[in-house]
Amino acid sequence: MANTKVTHEGTVVKAGKELVSVKIEVKSACSACHAKSMCAAHDMAEKIIEAVPAEEVGVGDSVVVEMEERFGLKAVFYVFFIPFMLMVAALFISAQFVSSEVFAALISLVILVPYFVILAFLKPYFAKTFVFVCRKP
Repeated sequence: MANTKVTHEGTVVKAGKELVSVKIEVKSACSACHAKSMCAAHDMAEKIIEAVPAEEVGVGDSVVVEMEERFGLKAVFYVFFIPFMLMVAALFISAQFVSSEVFAALISLVILVPYFVILAFLKPYFAKTFVFVCRKP
């Protein structure tokens, strides 16, 4: 299985030796549509991403930022799948012990707070694991 990479073109806004900040324009799938001016569904946003430079780059340089696709899937697992499973498990377990469905639903939402606090403490680990690399096109 080949290592598929997700790439975005961007511009370096801040350059350092070990990390550079790259501004990328995130576009929705319909942003290239000719009818987007008539539609309220189109979406574009600018994001700043910190990346490791594969070669020397300077402020204002056009670069390509890339990350292996498997890291994106891993991030989805941590941010969406695990919290969903925690909520469902907490809902079913709390529904067995609490007479009010509303209270059981609140418990299933509150269970996410410690999970995301733990993720916040693990941010340095994730910063080392999920690495963006930038290089000149």
